[in-house]
Amino acid sequence: MARKSLTAYHMKTRKFTSHATSPGIGIGQVYRHRFAGKTPVTRTWIRDAEVESETKRFTEAIYQSKENLSRLQAKMCRFEGHDQINIIESYRMLLQDDMLVGTTIEHIKNYKINAEWALDKTLSHLRLSFLNVHEDYIKERSQDINYVGRSIMDSLLGNTESLIRDLPEGDVVIVTHDFSPAEIVSLPRDRVVGLVMEMGGETSHTAIIARSLEMPAMFGVKEITTAVEDGETIILDGIKGVAIAKPGKKELEHYRQIHQRYADLEKLLMKDISLPAVTKDGHRVQLDANVEILEELPSLEPHGAEGIGLYRTEYLFLDRIDEPSEEEQFHNYVTVLEKMAPMPVTIRTIDIGADKLTASHPLAQQTNPALGLRGIRLCLKEPAIFKRQLKALLRAGVFGNLKILLPMIATIDEVQATKDLLTKVKEELKRDGIEFKEDVPLGVMIEVPAAVHIADALAKEVDFFSIGTNDLVQYSLAIDRANELVSDLYTPFHPAILKMLEMSVQAARNAGISISCCGEMAGDPLTLILLVGMGFDSLSMNAVSLPRVKKILRSITRTQAQDLVKRVLKLSTNKEVEKLVRREIGKILPEQVRQIESFFVQ
Repeated sequence: MARKSLTAYHMKTRKFTSHATSPGIGIGQVYRHRFAGKTPVTRTWIRDAEVESETKRFTEAIYQSKENLSRLQAKMCRFEGHDQINIIESYRMLLQDDMLVGTTIEHIKNYKINAEWALDKTLSHLRLSFLNVHEDYIKERSQDINYVGRSIMDSLLGNTESLIRDLPEGDVVIVTHDFSPAEIVSLPRDRVVGLVMEMGGETSHTAIIARSLEMPAMFGVKEITTAVEDGETIILDGIKGVAIAKPGKKELEHYRQIHQRYADLEKLLMKDISLPAVTKDGHRVQLDANVEILEELPSLEPHGAEGIGLYRTEYLFLDRIDEPSEEEQFHNYVTVLEKMAPMPVTIRTIDIGADKLTASHPLAQQTNPALGLRGIRLCLKEPAIFKRQLKALLRAGVFGNLKILLPMIATIDEVQATKDLLTKVKEELKRDGIEFKEDVPLGVMIEVPAAVHIADALAKEVDFFSIGTNDLVQYSLAIDRANELVSDLYTPFHPAILKMLEMSVQAARNAGISISCCGEMAGDPLTLILLVGMGFDSLSMNAVSLPRVKKILRSITRTQAQDLVKRVLKLSTNKEVEKLVRREIGKILPEQVRQIESFFVQ
């Protein structure tokens, strides 16, 4: 498209939609950030005599990249990096990884090619290893490879200038193809009010950091960098997942009012952050946070988390080329437990499928990974991997209030096999004279329909239940939420789902064990009231949802919630259930709280 027609096109208002990645409202002028990954790579054949000098160029570029990371880490320490500096350590590990460094040097020597070409070949292979697993979560891990690769390539090419420079005066919304976590934490927060990205998703490092910094963000907006112009006004609605370029006067004023209301509501919510999560009639519910990486820990206390209800350990296994050692896992778990002590930390054992193992693994190829060898099935199939994690967990348990959670349990045999393995692990630790915590509570995820129907028997084997509503809904309704053809059929209001939740709670009550919910239902204003009415002891969600959940919880009575549960359990369609819940919430919640709820419920 010619520049003239493009400019004419940009005179119009344009609206872009995607998944909301980090909540908030940002209004500012567009600043399109260059994407170094698109820089053409010079490809040159070299002579035998040049191999040594070209290898030296590459190793010097590695050194320069490490130095750049050190400067960035120092800056993050001085300002608002907090524990997010740990992400720099993951980059350093990549800069030392033989699959990156050693392979590139081998390419220089074996193919007689220049360092840039050799690096590009290595990076392409590594990216391909991520893409081949066909999982969005894993694909997003390639963002780390991209950033480290760009850093080395810039050092080779002599590009030392800052990627973010010459920002215009006033509020700015960064629009970019891709962005790394290291780049986002280095942004001047007094001027950058939002981030819109073509790549990435909710589980990417950058998304997690954006949420922890409470920066409005929207990812996965295809080709937006070519559809907007530098300097034009853009509205970013990180709550609904909408971006509006060159809005009209009425729309701009409307969003300015929403922006102010959102800011006022945030202040209102934070006033209650130190108050207990208690209903108006005195029923206590523990509010915990779901955590994926260490960089999220700083945001837990400010948002009122009373513990970690779900610490996912998959990242330890996915953000690397090889499997993590027992020592690496141990230090990671200790960091989490010490940071949260004496609050409880529920750490879930590996919940990945064999399809997420390295491509060379004999179990890696599966026709249907979601229903294949994953979760506890994979752990029991690969006891060496499982034992390393269990040893690391038991050793780390000495440093805090640890609870171990087993994913995708469908049979009693799986629980008993795990308990047998735990006994062996404890015997080995005792034999080696290694200190560990003996009495760590063991729980199971209720996320497979079969587990619901044997919940009474499961409750006799474990110390607590945790309901993973995301997978429970998906497996029960035979719906893949990532499949756009059926994703609209995904609903937590299906009567079967509600009855399974009620059955699970009752089984826990009969056995005298606790039960929590760590799925999306826990943070949804429309469903958390049902969970309270059913009798869940704790709810776990992303940290930014905690203040509004606490506000809603403190605005209702348990009796109201129980009455609503009784009524919905008598209904036969999900539409009837949702209609009733929406109507009753409108009656139950005070006007002030309904304003909060209206921001987050579509």
